[in-house]
Amino acid sequence: MSSILGVFDPFLGATDSRQLIRMLAAMARRGADCTSVRHVGSGALAVARCEWELSPSHSGTVMIAEENRVTVAADASLFYRADLARKLRYRGVTPTGDTPSHLILAAYQAWGIDCARELEGDFAFIIWDEPRRSVFAARDFTGKRPLYFTESGDTLLAASSLSALQAHTRCTRELDLAVIAEEAAVLAGTASDTCWRGVRRLSPGHYLHWRLGERARVAPFWEAPLFSDRDSGQLPFDEAAGELRRLLTAAVDERLARRGATALFLSGGWDSPSLYAAGQRLLSDAGDGERHLEAVSVSFPEGDPGREDEVISSIVGYWEGSTKWIRSSDIPPLARVLERAAQRDEPFPHLFEMMNRALARTGRSLGARVVLDGNGGDQLFQASGAYLTDLFTTGRWPTFAREWRARGGGDWRDLLRSTLIPTLPASVLHRMAEARGGRSVVNTLEHALPEWIRPEFAREHSLLERERNNVPRRGGRSRAAHESAWQLTRPLIGRMTATLGGLALEEGVEHRSPFTDARVVAFAASRPVLERRSGRETKRLLRRAMKGLLPDSVLAPRPYRTGSPIRYLTSAIVAAMPQLIERNMKNPVLGDLGIIEPEVFRRSWEESVRRDDLNLCVSLYLTMEVEIWLRARATHESERGESRVARRARLAFTS
Repeated sequence: MSSILGVFDPFLGATDSRQLIRMLAAMARRGADCTSVRHVGSGALAVARCEWELSPSHSGTVMIAEENRVTVAADASLFYRADLARKLRYRGVTPTGDTPSHLILAAYQAWGIDCARELEGDFAFIIWDEPRRSVFAARDFTGKRPLYFTESGDTLLAASSLSALQAHTRCTRELDLAVIAEEAAVLAGTASDTCWRGVRRLSPGHYLHWRLGERARVAPFWEAPLFSDRDSGQLPFDEAAGELRRLLTAAVDERLARRGATALFLSGGWDSPSLYAAGQRLLSDAGDGERHLEAVSVSFPEGDPGREDEVISSIVGYWEGSTKWIRSSDIPPLARVLERAAQRDEPFPHLFEMMNRALARTGRSLGARVVLDGNGGDQLFQASGAYLTDLFTTGRWPTFAREWRARGGGDWRDLLRSTLIPTLPASVLHRMAEARGGRSVVNTLEHALPEWIRPEFAREHSLLERERNNVPRRGGRSRAAHESAWQLTRPLIGRMTATLGGLALEEGVEHRSPFTDARVVAFAASRPVLERRSGRETKRLLRRAMKGLLPDSVLAPRPYRTGSPIRYLTSAIVAAMPQLIERNMKNPVLGDLGIIEPEVFRRSWEESVRRDDLNLCVSLYLTMEVEIWLRARATHESERGESRVARRARLAFTS
């Protein structure tokens, strides 16, 4: 993973070199050991990396690739390179090197702006085509590598971080209050909007095409597959399980370090254990003495809902391996809250940042430069109760009745609420919600406005309408298929993925997720929904694929979900919030901006503690994180010569 940036300006001059250096310095946390800057005509590209990333297992020694005045800056790890090389040969293109930058340049020569469709891996890249005076940039559909951009007149700026863009004099520093409010209200938001006006995030699975003198065009090159909701003559269940095992093994193989240790964050569920088992079988069958897989796990106390120690031990013992344990009590989840808020480009925090840092750091202590996790398994291999509504509305009533009973059934009220009400037209459901005060929503993919968000602000900035518009329309998809596609593409997923990648990089390792392999995604989507969920069972296909690779006791159905660290998190929030409220909510910036009602926020916190409402507790804390971030920004602006009062006033009137 690297820092990349590009400045494209018809009047690009020598003075811009100093701005490029400032922009690179603003991204030092993403690597600063080695840097390279290349000016070609009206464009300039720059890359910075950690020294360890120069190995063949990562980005290689070439920082910027160039041929015939076409220049590439890439933050990328590409997989299935043999397949890419074969397709390039068919197109008559020979790469001039084997680094990701060289391969991306070759793909651009072969397919032009369609090249991103042909690449498999984790990538963000910027291409400056000087002969055409155009820029082409893209991010893969998982969003592991970030990329932001802004336009100012005839100038385009693009970089791996918002702070890098803001180090350039042509970039705005005005906050977008509607986006700030969406952050404070924990709404879905969009994949492209940032809290800075005019500065956009290139969404995962999208490309940007810009020509000198024209506006940038952004479009998707990848769309979530159409998830199946019934058997359509596909492979039988057992054969499909065998094919899934093969695909997962290949996905792990592609993402393991080429030599030495790879660490895997191992839980006691079914996702990361499946990857661990597939990896151990792969290495065992290949007799591969150069590569090995190390398990890293968090140990929770007995009685904690996050505890899976015994299950994890049985998994590792099955393969005669060992686990490097980290005690949860040694990972304070809210450590350095103020410092971390000040370092973030945006208010959005990762609630389990400290745990993920500890896992990455422990993986590094085992000699690993690559860490794997089980992210993506939930999205691909399980489904919500929406499939019951699909069964009912499509007339598959015998199957519906069987599934309803297998899930435990319920009375007519349960049937009405979970199966029939969701079938009403959206306009009717929204009117029902408005009749209950306008804050509640009925689409399970939308979020409701918290009570502490000021109604006047919500109306003025159309927050509910924005939320509804941000959730994609179902179209002809079944409800279960629509929900599965949303789980792959919703903005929160891409932002969390990019955040995790950045945290891991700061700890000295590269973060990879085998379940987000495009081949695994496409195959999982093609399978019937009843293989994702039937009755009380979930992840039926994944569990069958691992039969013989994991203990039967691990693969057996479970009466409830295990490994939830929610108490670990909320206990820390409950302990920290009184002091945070006392410090920040007497005269909150969010209140000055008209976004929240401070007294309602306080009452809601007291109510969450009284009712032990974990979801409400987390939502309130996320609002507090936005307040802390705004205060850190106000302090930063004050240090740059602007008074706190002036800063608040400017924030309030740039809405």
